[in-house]
Amino acid sequence: MKSRTIESVIIADKSGEFVDVTEELQRAIKDSAITEGCAVAYCRHTTCGLLINEWEDGALEDLGGHLERLIPADGYFKHDDLGVRTQNLQPGERANGRSHVVQMILGGTSHAIPVSSGEPLLGRWQRLIFVELDEPKERSLLFHVFGE
Repeated sequence: MKSRTIESVIIADKSGEFVDVTEELQRAIKDSAITEGCAVAYCRHTTCGLLINEWEDGALEDLGGHLERLIPADGYFKHDDLGVRTQNLQPGERANGRSHVVQMILGGTSHAIPVSSGEPLLGRWQRLIFVELDEPKERSLLFHVFGE
């Protein structure tokens, strides 16, 4: 069995933005020279996520709108309350508690995608979608492709 890990850097334009990264997945599979196996797409950050869904403006707007109603940006987040928070503090700590909560609700920083004939076996309308939940910055997306 062969394996290869390929990194892509993603930069969204704004918080809440969706970025179609399906082509990066396809390129990683091609660059790995693996035609039968699996590709794991993994985002190395806790304030963004990966989705597999249809790339359709209405569906993406629906998700963003429902998340805003479910987890309002002006809500209270203990993560942001430096009077009670004592763990994992960094100099210049930002208020990004909502980003963490939304990512936990979305539930995914990785997906395993079967590979056959050198292509990801996504459904007809499925795309791999990165979602930025915090401030835009360089994000590391890893593709670990393994098989024959």
